[in-house]
Amino acid sequence: MAVRIVTDSTADLPLEFAHNLGITIVPLSVIFGDEAFREGIEISHDLFYDKLIHGNVLPTTSAPSVGDFLEAYEPLLKQTNEIVSIHLSSKLSATYGNACQAAQILTDRGARIEVIDSRVVSLGLTIATMAAARVAREGGKIDQIKATVESVVQRLRIYILLDTLEYVRRGGRIGRARAFLGGMLRVKPLLSLQDGEVHPWERVRTKARALDRLFQIATSYPNLREVAIGYSTNPQDAHDFQQRLAEVMPDVNIWVGRFGPVIGTHGGPGVLGLGLLEGEK
Repeated sequence: MAVRIVTDSTADLPLEFAHNLGITIVPLSVIFGDEAFREGIEISHDLFYDKLIHGNVLPTTSAPSVGDFLEAYEPLLKQTNEIVSIHLSSKLSATYGNACQAAQILTDRGARIEVIDSRVVSLGLTIATMAAARVAREGGKIDQIKATVESVVQRLRIYILLDTLEYVRRGGRIGRARAFLGGMLRVKPLLSLQDGEVHPWERVRTKARALDRLFQIATSYPNLREVAIGYSTNPQDAHDFQQRLAEVMPDVNIWVGRFGPVIGTHGGPGVLGLGLLEGEK
């Protein structure tokens, strides 16, 4: 029986990709005051961003519980006894830890569940999870899938252009990018994801210059295999950027996805992200 692949909703994995590759998604939640919504199930992207921008309550986020993971794993174990569960960086969420606890409970009952801390999120998690699912679909075993994920993660480069640092500051996920705080209201912060947490990269004065800088970064890698472009509320910017890159990278797979409510809670509106996968050496 094939190994089954599980991830969480911060992968922002398009549903058609998940369906085609047989990936199970465990949702995180966004919470507006007393209202909690499971990401991808109980609140749409459009409604979330409308509430974020125009509402009076700032949302928070919540990881899936151990019970949520048990509910996801147990039906899969009727089809197989092997699962690989790949999740966002443990430095950003309790999701990985809760998945490990659920896996241990079921391991004691004879299942084999490998939980992987991807050390990335969103675009990077999407790329890593899809790579794992392709290997699983081709009959790959757990150790082969783990090796694939590790290889992909090591070759991933993640950059994030924020319209403001305010949301990431409020969410507490700013990591070493805290150095950017103070006097940054008129600057577009460019961040990177390194070792599982957010780091400062550059300060850029205008949005146009920031997009040019992202383009320079992307085209500085000579051996790209895949490029993912993510956006929160600015689809035209994302698609324009995709076309710009496609003109100079005609042989690279370049796709666009939208950041979901959990990423939107911490990044805010106006975010543009770039996930770059380098080829193997």
